[in-house]
Amino acid sequence: MKILIYGFGRMGLTHFSILNGINPEIQFSVVEPNKILGRLLKKNINAKFYADDSILNDSFDVTLITTPPSMHLQILEKTLNRGDKKIFIEKPFGGHSNTESNDILKYKSVIHIGYVLRFNPCIQWVKKHLDPSNIKSIHGQYLSNTIEKRPTGWRNGAFSGVLNEMGSHVIDLIQYIVDDDQMEILSSKKESVISDIDDIVEATLKTKSNISVSLYFNWVKKDIRKPVFGLEIQTKDGYKYSIDQQQVNKYNRIGDHVEQISVTDLTEEIPFYLRGVDFTNQMVDLLGKQEVMASLNDALAVNKLMKKILKNENNPRR
Repeated sequence: MKILIYGFGRMGLTHFSILNGINPEIQFSVVEPNKILGRLLKKNINAKFYADDSILNDSFDVTLITTPPSMHLQILEKTLNRGDKKIFIEKPFGGHSNTESNDILKYKSVIHIGYVLRFNPCIQWVKKHLDPSNIKSIHGQYLSNTIEKRPTGWRNGAFSGVLNEMGSHVIDLIQYIVDDDQMEILSSKKESVISDIDDIVEATLKTKSNISVSLYFNWVKKDIRKPVFGLEIQTKDGYKYSIDQQQVNKYNRIGDHVEQISVTDLTEEIPFYLRGVDFTNQMVDLLGKQEVMASLNDALAVNKLMKKILKNENNPRR
């Protein structure tokens, strides 16, 4: 099996390590334009390194695009022209401005997007045990103190921001759980605190199936020690589910705690462990049948919703 990785930063290295652990027989090629980094990596990484892809004309079994979002579409076009068989792109697939990709929809069966939180055992438990038709409302949030000083480069531009980088994960989870990507924006607002873009975003929405959705993303919250993803789901039969990456807590209609499912209760065997089971299961799914992996259409729906949220700022529906 031949795998090509574009970009060898944190995510490229993570996916390489997992894939190499799953199958040491994989032949890796890496496109990394930073020549100094490339020379250093060659000494420790069993892969062929290239400063660009100009001589890579033969198709690959799997290609991973882990570059900044501004480069996603340009690289994707090259991979499609080369005939690569499976293409994995890190979220949020070009950012919120990438909403029209009609010219590549014919390739949607080979394009997969890296929304890794889908693979969290607690999320998989929710997906299996909660009927979307019984969901009354869902609240999604991300809290951290990630941005402590003004970012530079692309991370202080239109391809970054708390909504693009973190909120997109939560929006994808909500669409995945409720099985509905048609949402009407009722209100939204954003705030720039440290960066020149969105550091805080909140919104209220309603799905086509009439589920109330609320979002709150804040990566400049100084009292938060560790980043927190969370969902809170109210069901029509009176139960509340509080969900994070470690556990699901269930409460009855009067607020009594009735059940807890922790990630340790959902332990499963995985072929290689790095950064939690989520990342490993994502790569296993990529090499396998892509049963959980976010699709091209899923990713475009997230992008369209993010664009609407930012555009609709301070224009609540009357």
